[in-house]
Amino acid sequence: MILTGMPPVACAHAMSEPADPISAPAAVLPGHAWFCALAPEHQALAARETLLQSFAAGALIARRGEPSRHWIGVDSGLIKLAVYTPDGRGCTFSGVPAGGWCGEGSVIKREDRRYDVIAIRDSQVLLVPEPVFNTLLAQSLPFASFVVRQLNERMGQFIATVQNDRLLGADARVAQAIAQLFHPDLYPRTSPVLELSQEEIGLLTGLSRQRVNQALRRLADDGMVHLSYQSIRVTDLPRLRHFGLSEL
Repeated sequence: MILTGMPPVACAHAMSEPADPISAPAAVLPGHAWFCALAPEHQALAARETLLQSFAAGALIARRGEPSRHWIGVDSGLIKLAVYTPDGRGCTFSGVPAGGWCGEGSVIKREDRRYDVIAIRDSQVLLVPEPVFNTLLAQSLPFASFVVRQLNERMGQFIATVQNDRLLGADARVAQAIAQLFHPDLYPRTSPVLELSQEEIGLLTGLSRQRVNQALRRLADDGMVHLSYQSIRVTDLPRLRHFGLSEL
């Protein structure tokens, strides 16, 4: 792939004005650390080829069993990685909030995607084409280092998710699902106030809205979170991260 075209994109400031649709990826990519670490020619390649698309809540971003054509990043909103059986049973692997990226393993192996990627709420999603991703992986040491760290951290998160789903009670599963959104490497943009509804937490945990409500009230009574309409303020992240793990 020939690296020519647009000039490097500045990463020193955030864009405050709405981006023109044609240049939208170049406007939002500087908000992602891996992009800012690239050499100018690799920045130009990523900015030129990356797509920025809007997905409504519930929309399918990528389908299980189809070729993995893109590395997927969340610029705003919230998505999840999940599988569903024909009879409606489901398993959620992970939620990915704004600032997070997913799907690098499937893109590296150029294999069919093994899970559905679904928007939990209205989301702006960045799609880096597979040839661009693998060109950056082969030619850019900073990008390769980022991807290795991403794979390592995500593997640890997936192991923890399986452990939590199989061994923890409902209250602890809710606590861990919220705490995972504060992973400093995978999700660096997460703020102390999560605009997260009980229904969305239910989609991440596989629990009913009513059971999520009970769990959140217990966490609030214990001083770990403060509940408001459609939002949760995490007031004691260290305790939240360890809640329920004594059961293991």
